[in-house]
Amino acid sequence: MIYELREYTLDPGRAPIYFELFTQVGMPIRGHDYGRLVGNWTIMGERTRFLHLWQYQSLGDRVEKRGQLGAVASWKSDFLPLAAANVESQHLTILNPAGGHIAADVHYCIGAHNKTLHRFSCRLGCAVQVAQHLQANNQDLDGIWIGELPDPNQVWVLATDSIAPIAWRNHPALGILSHNVQQLAPGPY
Repeated sequence: MIYELREYTLDPGRAPIYFELFTQVGMPIRGHDYGRLVGNWTIMGERTRFLHLWQYQSLGDRVEKRGQLGAVASWKSDFLPLAAANVESQHLTILNPAGGHIAADVHYCIGAHNKTLHRFSCRLGCAVQVAQHLQANNQDLDGIWIGELPDPNQVWVLATDSIAPIAWRNHPALGILSHNVQQLAPGPY
């Protein structure tokens, strides 16, 4: 199983246009036939960021399903041109599950709740050790992933806002170089 975290940056004035297009046109066309949507969130600010997490059986399955979606006439004519006109930038991260509820149950759906997304940048070769430490010390996490692409030295953690902050210390035994936290609000879908 692999996961793809897609992040789009939108002008706040155009974000409602994109969100309506995503919910009214994009999702009805693709549904879960071309990857399973696990969750989606927004981060409001000077720029609106839209994150959505997709599940695939493998990288090969992702390539196959994305190719099939690209061949759908209504996707190409009714969604992509309008979506591209409203998205400023796009960034993709491929993630391997390493723990949490999502890894334990491939049908787990995150639902529309506030979440906190943690990204740990690790020393070379320490990501597995950091993921194992986070799993052992935090039992109620939605997901723990180790980056595949573009950076295999990152650990990503998705948690509810209601849990205690993830306990960590930047010490040599763990190999954590930095820790970034983002507060996520429920997305449009």
